[in-house]
Amino acid sequence: MTSSPVTARPSAAPTWTPPRQKTASRQQPGFYVVLAFIFITYTRLPEILPKIIGHGVRLGLITTVFAVGVVLISGGIVRMFTSKIVVALTAFTAWLVLCVPLSVWRGGSFQQMVAWMVSLVSLILLAGCIDGLEQCRKAMYAMAASVLMIEALSFFLGAAETTDPSERLAFLFGTFANANDLATLLLIGLPFCLFVVRTTRGASPLRIASMLGLFLIPITVVRTGSRGGLLALVLMFALYFFTAPAFQKIPLALAALFLTLASLVVTSGSTLVRYKTIFLTSDETYFGNAVEESAALSTRSRKELFLSSLRLTAENPFVGVGPGMFQVADAKDAEERKHPAAWHQTHNTFTQISSEEGVPALIFYCLALAFCFSAARTAARFAGQHPELQYLGAMAFSVRLSLIAFTVTGMFASNAYLFYFPIVAGLCAALERSMRTDAQALRPAAQTVPASPRAQNRTA
Repeated sequence: MTSSPVTARPSAAPTWTPPRQKTASRQQPGFYVVLAFIFITYTRLPEILPKIIGHGVRLGLITTVFAVGVVLISGGIVRMFTSKIVVALTAFTAWLVLCVPLSVWRGGSFQQMVAWMVSLVSLILLAGCIDGLEQCRKAMYAMAASVLMIEALSFFLGAAETTDPSERLAFLFGTFANANDLATLLLIGLPFCLFVVRTTRGASPLRIASMLGLFLIPITVVRTGSRGGLLALVLMFALYFFTAPAFQKIPLALAALFLTLASLVVTSGSTLVRYKTIFLTSDETYFGNAVEESAALSTRSRKELFLSSLRLTAENPFVGVGPGMFQVADAKDAEERKHPAAWHQTHNTFTQISSEEGVPALIFYCLALAFCFSAARTAARFAGQHPELQYLGAMAFSVRLSLIAFTVTGMFASNAYLFYFPIVAGLCAALERSMRTDAQALRPAAQTVPASPRAQNRTA
C-alpha cells in the first residue's frame, strides 16, 4: 500500500475513481452538517468556546438538533439499518432502555440513558448521511482536522493537573480535564492523520499539519500519563510497523526511537514513574517515592474495581444493576462487606456494561465492535483485489487502528456511554455501505476492457 492517491492503471485494469456525489439540495448540505458535527463534537468546542469568549452559545445543542433534522429529512434512518453495526448498537440501546426500570436507582439510570442517546447521534448521522467513498474520505479528513485542533489547543489550554502529584498533562476544564480522555481521543484520531499523509500529495496545509501531528500527538499522549494510552500507542505502532513494506521499516524504527527520546525529554519524571506501575505485582509493598506509591495504589484500586465489577456481573447477569449505577451498587456491596466504598467507576468499558446492563448488553456491544473490525477487514480485502482502490485500503487501515485505540484504552477507562465508539462505528458503517454502492462502478469499467484476439475469435 503506497502513500499516493489513485494512479492510472494499464488498460487491463481500468482506472476507477469515486463517483461524483449527488448534488440534491437535501443531501449535499446534509453532508456539510456531518463534517461540522464531527469537528464540533470531537474537539469538544461546546465546552471550550464558553471559556474563550466568556459565555455559552449552546453550540452542542444546536449542532445536535441540526444533525437529527438532517437525518430525518435525508432518509438516513432507513439507510443506516442496512449495516449490522447499527443493528447491533440498536439492540444494545434497546436492552439499555429495558434495564432502566430495573435499576437500583431509576432516576440516575434515566439520565445515563439520555446521555447515551445523545452520543448515539454520532452513529446515526455518520451511518445515515455519508453517501459514497468520496464523502467517507472527507469525513476522515474532518477527523484528522479535529484531532489536530485538540493537539493545538493542548499547547494553550493544557497544563499539569494541580490535584495530581504525578503532573499529568490535561486541560484545565471540560472533558479533557481527564488525562485519560485526552489520550483516548488523541489516539482514536491519530490514524486519520496518517490517512491524510498517505492519500494526499504536495504541501497542502492539512497534509503538513498531519505530518506534524504524527510526531507531536504520540508525545502528548505520553505526557498525559495514561497507561492505557501508552499500551494502545505501542500496539498501534507495532501493527503499522509489521504491516509496512520492508523498505519503510528502518525509517519507522528511527522515527520511533526519535519519538521515544523526545518523550523522555519533555515528559516529567513523575509521569514516567507512573508507567512503572503497569508491571506492578500484587505483593509489592515498597515504593521509591510518593508519586510511585500514589500510582501503585491507583493500579491496585483499579484491580479491585475490576473484580468488583465481575462480582456484580455474576450477581446480576441478565440486566445488571442499572445504567450508570456501578458506583452506587459497589458502595452498597462494600457496606454489606464492611469495606470502605470506593465510589469510582469500573475503569473498564466492557465490565462497566456487563455489571450495569448484564451479559446480553455486553454481547450486543462486542458484536458491534466485531462488525466494525469485519467491515475494515472486508474493505482492505476488496482494495487488495482492486489495485485502483489504493485509498480504500488506506481508509480500512486507518479505521482499524482507530478501533484498536478505542478497544485498548477502553480496557482502562469507563467509556461505554460516550461518543467515542459511536463516531468510529458510524464511520465503519458508512464505509461498509459506500463500498458496496460505489463498487458497482467497477463492473461497467471492467466490461469496457477490449477482449483479447483469442476471445474475439471464439465469439466469431
